[in-house]
Amino acid sequence: MSVDEESTSCYCLLETQRCHMLLEHPGRYALVGEPLNQEAAKRLRLAVFGSPDSNNSLGFTLRVYCVDDTPHVFQEVAAGERSRGGRLLEEPKMMLFRGNTFSLQVSIQDVPQLLWSIKPFTTCQEFSFSQVWASSQRPLQCAFSLERYSHSSSQLSCKISVRQVKGEEQILQVYTSVVENEKGVVPFFTQSDCTITSQTGSRAFKIPLSIRQRISATFDTANAKGKDWQLLAQKLHIDRNLCYFACQESPSSVILSLWEAQHQDSGDLDSLASALEEIGKVQSPRTAIHGCSREERDSEFTPLG
Repeated sequence: MSVDEESTSCYCLLETQRCHMLLEHPGRYALVGEPLNQEAAKRLRLAVFGSPDSNNSLGFTLRVYCVDDTPHVFQEVAAGERSRGGRLLEEPKMMLFRGNTFSLQVSIQDVPQLLWSIKPFTTCQEFSFSQVWASSQRPLQCAFSLERYSHSSSQLSCKISVRQVKGEEQILQVYTSVVENEKGVVPFFTQSDCTITSQTGSRAFKIPLSIRQRISATFDTANAKGKDWQLLAQKLHIDRNLCYFACQESPSSVILSLWEAQHQDSGDLDSLASALEEIGKVQSPRTAIHGCSREERDSEFTPLG
């Protein structure tokens, strides 16, 4: 991926799995792009839910969702299923949908023929490439209507295949009781179960305040050797669009904020200490970072709003 234009109103940091946007004001923003080749892919979250047919005591409906792999989209699906009495029947799975212009096929397989019947001509359903790629319909879903031959058939087992033509395939295994008051319902998965996660509030990784202040005070002012915030940005590999930092009251502080965002998962202060050691600007930087007491560190971790 690449960002061609530079701006003093925002900073965009692209990584292989994430994109960080640093903005002056809170609001609603959209990140828009286009694939450069057919190897580009988007992550889909696949999930299957089931519920008894309210109009047919022998009926049972499976609903398969193929949605963007983001926490909020799946929460929307979960909320809708709760309201209709749906149950999550298999742990959601992730699938890469390639930008190769081919469609997505969803099919039901291995339905016990002696115990269940399925509505004719519905065993395989298809979404066009544009429906999936552009997310024109949210949430993207299809349904399979099944009917058991007898009330004694209280179990349903089958497979749901989600496959892109000339692309990947994922299998969702269904094994559930179709009795409406059945216990042991598979719980809904929370935001943290999504492939993409974000740390906020008290869980967010933050550089201890005293260390941040010392680094900013040191690098915001240039010296004769040219060891300033620009060199800090270079060593931390955040040196694109330097004009954005130049317009900030404390360029070093903004650079450190981006570095924090990059390291939310690891919280690795060692890499920051190593970068400072390379610069040779701060005296005993590793000692400055690791010499903090546990109480000092804990008291200086400021939760994100």
